[in-house]
Amino acid sequence: MAIPKQIFQTFKSEKLPWLTRFYIRRMLKRNPGYAYHFYDDEKIVRFLAEEYPAEYLQAYNRLTIGAAKADFFRYAVLYKKGGIYIDIDSGVRTRFKDFIKEDDVALVTDEVPPTYYVQWALFYEAGHPFLARTMEMMLDNINTHRFPHNVHKTTGPSVYTLAVKECLEQNPDIPHRFMEPDYGGHMQFKYKMGKFFLYKNKSEHWKRKQELTDIIKPEENS
Repeated sequence: MAIPKQIFQTFKSEKLPWLTRFYIRRMLKRNPGYAYHFYDDEKIVRFLAEEYPAEYLQAYNRLTIGAAKADFFRYAVLYKKGGIYIDIDSGVRTRFKDFIKEDDVALVTDEVPPTYYVQWALFYEAGHPFLARTMEMMLDNINTHRFPHNVHKTTGPSVYTLAVKECLEQNPDIPHRFMEPDYGGHMQFKYKMGKFFLYKNKSEHWKRKQELTDIIKPEENS
């Protein structure tokens, strides 16, 4: 089984800045044959309700910050459907066929400098153990309210990296391919001016919001 030729991206609404739309069009032009799927917040809720047990949507709805919800979605959609996830303010410098092999089922790569594994772009077949373990750990972080002011540790690169490492410690033969940092330079992290157009109100950025508010709502029955 190979990585399906489909791309997933998300933002809070379908109203995207012109610069964001430009990078999406450029990506699709460079990669004919790839299906494109955009999910706003409402579509994510429908997806989780239809594809996962109720506890997943309940956990998702407890998250108060958009970046954490985007983290949740990327693991969930790729686990069910397989394909490529890319943050809405990031992109691809080359063509996917330049670095994705026909027999690839999971690509893993370090950030620059190498601290965590990259999850602003993910490449997976459906049902991969790395994603299953990431979601298991993420749900536990949410349900136990473990890191009330830390998106990174609750849903982000910290939990993803830990999940991948734990999986490989338990079973080094899990299929995957480790690439050079940032996918060997094929991917572009945060294209120029993207953040400015998407997040004009700096107080809305997740790094600031997590310091001022609890990123996890109390359970409804508590």
